[in-house]
Amino acid sequence: MAGLALFIAGAAVGNLIDVPSASLLEQTGGGAIVLEEEYLNGANYNPSDDLPSSLELDEDLIADPDSLTAEVSKLDHKEVRVKRGQGMMDILINSGAERIDAYKAIKALSKHYNMKKLQIGQTLQAGYDPDGRLTELNMRKNFDHMIRVSRTGDSFDAHLEDLPSLTLTRHVQGVIEDSLFLSAYREGLPNSVIVDMIRIFSYDVDFQREIRKGDRFEIFYERKMSEDGRRVKEGNILYAKLTLRGKPITLYRYKSSDRPFADYYHHNGRSAKKALMKTPIEGARLSSYYGRRKHPVLGYTRMHKGLDFSAPTGTPIMAAGDGVVERASRYGSYGNYVRIRHNGTYKTAYAHLSKYGRGIKAGKRVKQGQIIGYVGATGRVTGRHLHYEVFMNGKQVNPLRLKIPTGITLKGKDKETFQTLAGAVDQRITTKKQNILLTWNQKVAMNESGADTAHDILMLLAP
Repeated sequence: MAGLALFIAGAAVGNLIDVPSASLLEQTGGGAIVLEEEYLNGANYNPSDDLPSSLELDEDLIADPDSLTAEVSKLDHKEVRVKRGQGMMDILINSGAERIDAYKAIKALSKHYNMKKLQIGQTLQAGYDPDGRLTELNMRKNFDHMIRVSRTGDSFDAHLEDLPSLTLTRHVQGVIEDSLFLSAYREGLPNSVIVDMIRIFSYDVDFQREIRKGDRFEIFYERKMSEDGRRVKEGNILYAKLTLRGKPITLYRYKSSDRPFADYYHHNGRSAKKALMKTPIEGARLSSYYGRRKHPVLGYTRMHKGLDFSAPTGTPIMAAGDGVVERASRYGSYGNYVRIRHNGTYKTAYAHLSKYGRGIKAGKRVKQGQIIGYVGATGRVTGRHLHYEVFMNGKQVNPLRLKIPTGITLKGKDKETFQTLAGAVDQRITTKKQNILLTWNQKVAMNESGADTAHDILMLLAP
């Protein structure tokens, strides 16, 4: 099975499946994917029922080698299903187990599974000997492990058994016709993979406002498949790309040497997770905090929904993060005001500016650290300062208490390793595309495909 390759030809780009190299998966923290029906149709593996050739039976203990199979066949196996309002004790007793045996088996099972997490519809296999005694209990813990409870005398023991599986990869790309979610779903991407793709792009893209008809997406991801082809588990996204108005945003999965988990990085090694700067101004003094205070002009106490930084007039103010300028104009008591939308969750605002940065206007895309204005005293103020606000889901929050993942940039050998792996992923994707075109050409030569299929594939492969 280690060298298994599944190739299912068709008009959709996602139908080419192969086994990723072990070294790449180890370094990227990888795992893979394909449509469930493709696994069922393409896998013909049948596990052997023969005993391993290395198993030697002691003739003094087992006169007849077939008696081992005979003993197993004597067990009466029952599949039990968790029903509403049932506990494990009720389930086993109803299936024929003695209460004391059920208790011991459950106690052994509990060493590897939290019984409070049993779900309605979950199944287990219970085995009974010819005398009707509970002898074994098997339950799948997760995709990779089976819990096996076995009887020895009057006691029960449990152990975890590793379930073999195969990691495959799938490549899919398409055009966004309405929303990214619906367009990706129509291309056969599972819901969980689409949600993950949206999540990793959420620091760069506002999916409610920045997605347009005709934009494109591309993804290279993993799925695990059981050896019998009957079970699949969604894996990690290794590569994802969004092309918005002709501008690509590309992310690769990579685990750096100094971080415990894999993350997503742009091709230049910059993390997709970017921190909003708590102090988007250098050399300033924090003069007023977030919270209730007596207003210096109005004279009464009310909520101050931001931070004030005291600094000389003309001190540069920087964008707290990458984003799009939503507003750059006079705004009531705020004076000269700039508001930046960073994604669908976060916005930042800057008030009382003396003037705006060069080119700063509504609709302008800005980078973190870019100068968007200068400290001033416009609006309802008593002196020059920057009033800075952070919005999360439309509400002002305390910037000092906001927990946003810190953005990092890979350097040195870590960056070199990352770019080597990113290049390997690019090459694998290119190979997949070439194989799809080759397969289509072969089908045309055999008169098994027509012009419509050719058009569809060429459209999918368009840059």
